[in-house]
Amino acid sequence: VTNPPIDPFREKVVMSLQCPIGPEANILQPSALQVHRLWLKQPVISIADIEVFKHLSHRGWSSHVIDITFPVAEGAAGYLKKLQDICEEADNASKKHQIIILSDRKAGPERLPISSLVSLGAIHHHLIETRSRMKVALVVESGEAREVHHICVLLGYGADAICPYLALELASSLRDQGILDTSLTDETIYQNYAQAMQTGINK
Repeated sequence: VTNPPIDPFREKVVMSLQCPIGPEANILQPSALQVHRLWLKQPVISIADIEVFKHLSHRGWSSHVIDITFPVAEGAAGYLKKLQDICEEADNASKKHQIIILSDRKAGPERLPISSLVSLGAIHHHLIETRSRMKVALVVESGEAREVHHICVLLGYGADAICPYLALELASSLRDQGILDTSLTDETIYQNYAQAMQTGINK
């Protein structure tokens, strides 16, 4: 926070949402590994981007998807157990992979998603405690994130990138129904949405 506050429109030259993600090398031992990271222009990624992350193999990198849903029938006990399980799964994944994706895609009538914020916060702090947080990027694939505030809070809780798939799929559905301009492509919808999120985050 600055005083007076930065004007994101008139002073955008000093503001950036670029996100280097992935393992961070030791800053006390300068080497090429310090720049061996992925650079995103901004933290909101598209559905196509998240699919690329899931099948990543460039430069020996790989990703691991953690399902953050649990059976409805298990109730509160299942919720707590799943929360512990995903922390342990993330810790194990950090030893082999460079990107961990937290996904609630499997949510449905029989499976309840743990809040992406709760899951992210738990894993973020668990990896800090096990000294593994700097070894991986945490990417969130969530239907919960829709508004600027949602994105900002997830970033504050440790997300390196976020795919708000439900918002993007909803916009595409509205286009297909003729409610939005039918000439809009999925890429245009994403770019417009991402630009709106960027403006909100900067502000």
